[in-house]
This record gives sequence, C-alpha cells and structure tokens, in this order.
Amino acid sequence: MASAAFRLGWLMAQLFDQRRLQIDELFSPPFDPDVQLPVVADLDLVRKRELALADLTDLLGGVAPGVTDADVQAAGLGEQFNAAVFADKVKALHQAILDQLVADDQQISAYQLGLALSDTCWLATPEGGAAAFMVMFQRGQVASLKTWLASAGDAIPPESAGIVGQSLDNWQDWIDVNAKGITKNWVSGGQGRQIVTALHIQAMAWHSVLVGDPQTSGSPAMSAWIQAASSVVRAARTVTVSALHRFWWLFLTIAVVIAGVLVLVIVGLHGASRVWTSLVWLGGCLGGVGVGFRSSVGKAMGGAGSQVWAAAELDAAAWNVTWLPALKQGAGQRRGLDRAGVAPPQMRANLEAAAVRDRPA
Repeated sequence: MASAAFRLGWLMAQLFDQRRLQIDELFSPPFDPDVQLPVVADLDLVRKRELALADLTDLLGGVAPGVTDADVQAAGLGEQFNAAVFADKVKALHQAILDQLVADDQQISAYQLGLALSDTCWLATPEGGAAAFMVMFQRGQVASLKTWLASAGDAIPPESAGIVGQSLDNWQDWIDVNAKGITKNWVSGGQGRQIVTALHIQAMAWHSVLVGDPQTSGSPAMSAWIQAASSVVRAARTVTVSALHRFWWLFLTIAVVIAGVLVLVIVGLHGASRVWTSLVWLGGCLGGVGVGFRSSVGKAMGGAGSQVWAAAELDAAAWNVTWLPALKQGAGQRRGLDRAGVAPPQMRANLEAAAVRDRPA
C-alpha cells in the first residue's frame, strides 16, 4: 500500500488523541439523519474508532507484519471503553512498531513523519495561547519535519516531500509577518480559533499530498500559478538588486570607461562625418562585445532556465495545497506578505458570513 508507513503514523496519532478522528467534521455540511445516509464525517466517535481500528489492522500487516494489535483492538472495541487503558495499549503498540521499523530508514522516517506532522497541526489549541502555536513552526521543528520528508524516500509519493516542505515554508513566512498580531489578538480578537481551524484543514491537505491523493496531485489551480509567477519575478528582482549591490564598482567602471572613450573621440576628432563614423565604429565594437557577452551568459543560464521552471512548478503545487488562516491584514502586513512572497487567502465575505450564520451551534 502506497505511503503505508506514513498512514500508520498518522493513524496512531489519531487513535492516541481521538479529537483527530473527528477532523473531517470540518468539511461536512449539516447532517439530517431523516433524509441522509451518513458519510464517515457524520458518524459518532465510537463508530469512527471502529473504522480506524479496522484500518490499523490492514496497515500493520503491510508495514510491520511481526507486530500484533490484538491488545489495542480488545481495548478499543470492548463494551466498557476505558480511555486511559486504551491509551496505554496504543503506547505499547507504538513502541513495538518502532522496534520493528528501526532497521529501515525510509519506513521509520515515514512513520515518524505521520506522527510529527499530525502533532504540528493538532497540538496548538485556542486555549493554549499563541506561543504554543508558533513554536510548532520554529526553525528546528520545521527542520525535523523536512528531514523526515527527505529521509522517507520511496515510502511517500514522488515530489510530495518538496511540496509539503514548501507549504511549511509558506506557513512560516505567514506567521513571521503576522506574529505580533497573532500574539495580541489570539484570545481578545478571536484569532486563535480561526488559526487552529485553518491548521486542522491544512492537516487534511498535507495528508492528501503524502498519501498520493489524486485530487491534490493534479495540475495546480490558476491562482497557484499566479502566485508562483509572482515569486519568480520577485526572485529575479532580488537577484538583480543583489548583483548591483555587490558589483556596483564593476558597472561603474564600465560606464566610466565608455564615457571616457566617447569624450576622447568627440574632443580628438574634427568634422561631423568623422565623429559619426567613429561613434558608429565604437557602437559596433560595443555591440559585438555585448553579443558575445549575451551569448556567454545565455549558455551559462541555459540550464538555469529549466531549474527556474521546476522551482515555479514546485511553488505552484505548494500553494495549491496551502490553507492559510483568512485574517484581516493591515497595510503593513500586506506589504510584509508581499515581500515574503505569501499569498493572502481570498475571503468571500458574504458567503463566509452566511456559512457561519447558518451553522448549528
């Protein structure tokens, strides 16, 4: 089964913290049992746990066939469910899985990635404060996730590591720009609940990428391509400014030499025809040098063009699965997001207001 080790880690995190089993309720419209058959999101927690335990047996058979989940099944499916006993059995199973996978770098990396990525999206709570949220996206935390993404190798779908890694960077940039506002308004402005809800939805998008869901592995939306194109233009502008800043003396020297030659030609020669002939000759020489320079640069940049296109494709794919919180942004924040290359989420005010108004309490 594709991404089985990652799926197993993700599922173990859900079983240990059963709030995570109810994540798909964020996507489901109100359910009316009188006229609708329930989808998984509409089931109660007990039934969802039963389905998760059935999935656990299948995943274990493919990832760690020497490990048994009999104790977890007995504790989870018993008539007298005890959350503490069930948690202890899940812990013991987790240790057994680690023992089984420790010799396989790709499998154990994918398994740990499933656990850690789920934690990134679920450890923050509206009641826990802004610091508990922001710490999950500090450099060390994201570096660990990227290490597991890279180490998982063939245990996750091709290119998924780059897409999720870039999407994590998008979140880091967004948090960095909004850090002061998040800290100030986490509770008082009600932003904490909005951010946590967005992060839960983001969890499903990242999960879909890492299990090879066709809905997230197709061509990016046009809005994602627009953001990727903006990033390429922004990068080109940054490179140009950086080159001018570092090598201003070279450009100045070239300009001074050309200006000096022109002055000498004009001062040293008499007669309009001789001046224009010399200027044409000088222009031809400079043009020849320019053609040679462009040819050399063109050859040097030939390979870079394909890499730039690959980077743009990756950026578009990452924006296609990035779900940032839709908070109000001031002028300073919008400028900061633009400099960081972050696309603010598009809010449909009337539609969102209607959805919140009509949602049952």
